[in-house]
Amino acid sequence: NRHPLQVHRRLLYDDNRGVGEPLVELGADRQGLVVRGRHLLLLDTVESAADQHRLLAQELFMAPYVVLAPGGGPSYRHGQPSLRQFSALRRELPPNVHLLTLTPWDAGTLLLRLEHQFERGESVNGSQPVTVDLLNLFSAFTITSVQEMSLGADLPLNAISRLVWTPAIGTGGVRGGPGGA
Repeated sequence: NRHPLQVHRRLLYDDNRGVGEPLVELGADRQGLVVRGRHLLLLDTVESAADQHRLLAQELFMAPYVVLAPGGGPSYRHGQPSLRQFSALRRELPPNVHLLTLTPWDAGTLLLRLEHQFERGESVNGSQPVTVDLLNLFSAFTITSVQEMSLGADLPLNAISRLVWTPAIGTGGVRGGPGGA
């Protein structure tokens, strides 16, 4: 089924809906703006919607791009087999875990961010805790040590003091500090 969805409107006269003027944006070619896009509508029950929309959104957002470039590098030499597929992972991650970041950080270190894609209680299966074996996860390098960091990767996790908010009182303390848990 197809469902129309308004993403842009053009008015020759003010429609008295808060703008106070006509909406006539002609654009660079003076023919009017053209808006193109893609919208997906997922119809599901509340209980199972997260199982669909979380993973579908990730798949659409992280879809691969086809990139063409001139050859000539070492993998393009005549007579050498070309590399058609590569993964630095030895096995797939669980479906509710996303590899958010894997990038060189300091000398000899990498920044690795894994994220659980579901909120607590959002999905019967997807929200369940999961364990990932980091030591045997990668084929391209070997992990020799791990230090858990804040999301910004600027502080070790054990150095963070979080604000504990008590809604009934409106104040809180710092976890591990005065007035905190």
